[in-house]
Amino acid sequence: MKKITIKKGHDINVAGKSRIDSLSEKFSETVSVSPVEFNYIKPKLLIEEGQSIRIGEPIFYDKNNPSIKWPSLATGVIEKIEYGERRAVLNIITRIDHEAENRQTSQITNLSSRDEVINFLLDKNLFPFIQKRPFDIVANPDEKPKAIIVSFANTAPLGTDFNFSLSQETKYINEALKNLKTLTVGKIYVAVNSSQFDFVDDLEFVEKIIVEGPHPSGNVGVVLNHVDPINNKDIIWTIKPHHLVILGKAFLNGTYDFKTMINLAGPGVKNPCYISTRLGANLNALCKDNLIDSSLRIISGDVLTGKQVSIENFLGFYHSSVSVILESFDRPFIGWLHPGGKSKYSVFNAYFGGNKNPFEFTTLQNGSHRALVPIDAWEKVFPMNIYINALIRSIEAGDFEEMEKLGIYECSEEDVALCSFVCPSKTDVAGIIRKGLNMIYLDK
Repeated sequence: MKKITIKKGHDINVAGKSRIDSLSEKFSETVSVSPVEFNYIKPKLLIEEGQSIRIGEPIFYDKNNPSIKWPSLATGVIEKIEYGERRAVLNIITRIDHEAENRQTSQITNLSSRDEVINFLLDKNLFPFIQKRPFDIVANPDEKPKAIIVSFANTAPLGTDFNFSLSQETKYINEALKNLKTLTVGKIYVAVNSSQFDFVDDLEFVEKIIVEGPHPSGNVGVVLNHVDPINNKDIIWTIKPHHLVILGKAFLNGTYDFKTMINLAGPGVKNPCYISTRLGANLNALCKDNLIDSSLRIISGDVLTGKQVSIENFLGFYHSSVSVILESFDRPFIGWLHPGGKSKYSVFNAYFGGNKNPFEFTTLQNGSHRALVPIDAWEKVFPMNIYINALIRSIEAGDFEEMEKLGIYECSEEDVALCSFVCPSKTDVAGIIRKGLNMIYLDK
């Protein structure tokens, strides 16, 4: 067991945090999988509108790696396939047939080797639940990762408390970790907050990492940077905590069960709460009658790294929360001269008052984009052993060699999202990191 203590960072105190004693169940009549959520894939559809489909059956595959297929998240009928520019597939929407879904049978399979586990995941169309670092893409079954990492330490603002949402899923998490261990010759790292997930101590094949400190201390990239840094030749696989339950049920019972627990939170929510639903659920079913009457921005995911959606859209494939904040475009007159108080939130205490109390954030940026101002604002909240300012400048300059030397392979958007939040220049640091990763990936 290892322990890492992160000092740099910041816990953004957003109002509207979900209470763990507030739990409801919401049924969605439709679910969706969106191919555009997955970096660098070229989807080829295996279904058409009006076609009946069973839960787990493949709906599309990646032309770059045809062995990887995406499963249907429900039994029912393909109600609609939404297309964007140049016929890009945006959403594959399935109307659920709950009665037919309840009649499905299962077959248990005992697995013992890496090849058996790989083939099981491919046959069950479950491989997209495993992601690869660097680049944050769906893992390649032909590659062997040097390690696998799962982080239960969710420090993101309004992020799901996995200690609560997964408290009854220990059996399936153990089963998933046991089978995933066969996929690497290295270690399985499990990052947790102090005094949580004690059952991991009993798993000899797992190295537990206790994480302490502010966000982004629980991020996969930050944990790896402190315990097992990667370079351009290393491959790390990672799985979302709530996806371990899905894989565990498949390994243990041979069944598909895409149920999950998410949290609906933020200043725009009347009653922030946890919701039992399923992956890809329609947001209207989850949010209906629980949003305040105002102009709102709905985000699938957390407020730093999630995706802006409409209420008619669907929960993201990798997301475990829905965040709602108020839309605002009103800039106060000479706001930079404001003395502070409850109406201002400052990470570095630039105003009178503080940031200890929950703050009702809006979409207002308090300024427009301008030239980079090197005043160490990023460095104060970026806990990785990387010169983030120099890295961003090398990306903007298109210097591939300098990007690699400065550690771009260790970074992902979520690791630098806090830099975007505190940036006095209003620079989208996370977007620049993705730009650099795209440049390197597409150049190969």
